[in-house]
Amino acid sequence: ARAARGVVQRVTAKGAVPLSGAWVVLHRVGKDRAAPLDSTRTDEGGHFAFRYRATGDTNALYFIAASYASIAYFTPPLRKAIASGADANLLVYDTTSAPVTIHVRGRHVIVTAPDTGRDRLILEVFELSSDSSLTRVAGTPEKPTFETALPEGATSPVAGEGDIPAEAVKFEAGRVRVFAPLAPGIKQLSIHYRLPLGKAPLAFPVPALTTVLEVLVEGTEGSASGANLKKMAAVNVGGRPFRRFVAEEAPMNAVVTVLAPAATGATVPVRMVFVIVAIGAVMLTGLAASLMRRGPLMARPDEIGDTDPDDVARQIAALDDAFEKKDSPTDDERADHYQARARLKARLTASLARRDRL
Repeated sequence: ARAARGVVQRVTAKGAVPLSGAWVVLHRVGKDRAAPLDSTRTDEGGHFAFRYRATGDTNALYFIAASYASIAYFTPPLRKAIASGADANLLVYDTTSAPVTIHVRGRHVIVTAPDTGRDRLILEVFELSSDSSLTRVAGTPEKPTFETALPEGATSPVAGEGDIPAEAVKFEAGRVRVFAPLAPGIKQLSIHYRLPLGKAPLAFPVPALTTVLEVLVEGTEGSASGANLKKMAAVNVGGRPFRRFVAEEAPMNAVVTVLAPAATGATVPVRMVFVIVAIGAVMLTGLAASLMRRGPLMARPDEIGDTDPDDVARQIAALDDAFEKKDSPTDDERADHYQARARLKARLTASLARRDRL
């Protein structure tokens, strides 16, 4: 038998307070089946408890969900036979559409070698932080939760995998606009787009103060300047060299100028962005842990589709089975697996929230 005991607390400006009467659901997700196992309401002290048995698929995941103000919050998978404390506790937040400041704690810009004779692929990853006690939600179409500027001349912008679903990211008039709710903690936003080769040097605006700014330029001859950037030791990803530049406290309204070789060559696939960014973050002495930390996973009912959670669970299981059969996976294969699994887990969480009306 297994057990999970925790408390649901609502975070306020004065601290966390117990949330009584909150509906809490225990979920099981495995390749054999995916469904809620049990549910209960919290007592006056915000406490809840579940007892259950792990059955069927030994790789099945168990986790707990609660909703507050139309947003669902989830624990990490319950790994221990008796989960309590930080493993089972849930923090929920009041929401606001007021202009709560969203800080850019980290920004990674990856400038790849041209893969055509016309343009090159640019990848960017932002670590966004809400330091208030509120979950910021979009108000009207004119009030996104976060927005930033694209470089002049950017084409074909696409939202990638991260904590913010692609469906909640819009590209309008040279701007990136996010409409997903942003709870306190770090959330990752990834995008990619193309820039023409005829435009040199490349200019990347820095609209907001950025705690750590990292620029990676593929090749051995590129350079990046502005925004207090300093040259760091080069890195090598999958046999591909990158020159690396880092700034701490990059100022608002600064501009990053990049000179990059225009010679056409095979470029790093989009899937490699996670590997590249992970290497960069680890090298940001002492900052990696805070920048890469994740807050509660969440989804709004109007932002998720009608995907069958059983089907998604089976896809995750099949993906894991295929990866485990590889004796010595390459960096590219690991990146593929990481990206695909993250995407499926996000879909699974969202579909469970919709099914259970969270």
